[in-house]
Amino acid sequence: MNSPDLSFDLKVKLLNAAKSELDTRWNYYDLTSPFSRIYLITGGEGYIYPNNQKIKLEPGFLYLIPAYIPCSYSCPGSLIQYYLHFTAELADELNIFDIYTFHFKAIATEKEVQSFDRLLEINPETGLRVVDPAVYQSKSWLNKTDENPSVALLIETKGIILQLLSRFLGTETPANSFMTNTSNRFKETLAFIQNNIDKNISIGELSGQSQMSNDHFTRSFKREIGTTPLEYINQKRIEKAQLLLVVTSLPVNDILVKTGFNSASYFSRIFKTATGLTPLEYRKFHQQLHSKLYSNDLLNPHLTK
Repeated sequence: MNSPDLSFDLKVKLLNAAKSELDTRWNYYDLTSPFSRIYLITGGEGYIYPNNQKIKLEPGFLYLIPAYIPCSYSCPGSLIQYYLHFTAELADELNIFDIYTFHFKAIATEKEVQSFDRLLEINPETGLRVVDPAVYQSKSWLNKTDENPSVALLIETKGIILQLLSRFLGTETPANSFMTNTSNRFKETLAFIQNNIDKNISIGELSGQSQMSNDHFTRSFKREIGTTPLEYINQKRIEKAQLLLVVTSLPVNDILVKTGFNSASYFSRIFKTATGLTPLEYRKFHQQLHSKLYSNDLLNPHLTK
């Protein structure tokens, strides 16, 4: 269950937002983005498969796909949607989706349509030039926002994103919801891991902070979080590495340091186990997809009319 105290400082950043008309080319399998997405459907139909859960995209509804959740996409005919790509983390750098339970789907009202329209009005030129989610994850398509927006527009943009995100929070647990690593007991531990992801973190250090023995801490952590402490630490390190590989041009050795890996070979092996690709292959994969799709001129229809 969500904590009743939601008075946290949530940092959000707009990456892309626009309205698009899609067709059968919007058909992609098992993609994982290092940022979150919200769709508002206004016409047609399509399907998303977050965590292999089939969800129909219908007019009059909002849909959320959190960062790092594998998702497939399909459009049998046509689909008209608003889309929003953003990052969101708490002030202590925790992923909000690791702390609170969100739903994949929510009813959209005219207020949400107006919010999207306003978001696009104050953030022009933030739409994608391509519709392939495997491509727009590459650095070429991110951070297209105004380099010098006014403080007022930054605050309004954040407010709109928070408002849209709030539509997916609720106390009930319908079929279209997903459970995250919700744990008030280990919230401070998760924050410590996130804030020290570039350092060596020992089980003894974590168990000492929780005033438990190593064995008791490991068993309790796995029971509540769903994975061992070491697996969780590696998961968060890989997630950060994915984001840095996609949105920056940092050398792999620099990324290795920023994610707390002491061995390049170990980093590469763990990264490949998690993503199916080595870090260099992961970066090259997105670059090749970008070149291929752009050369085929598969531009977003709303930008070519």
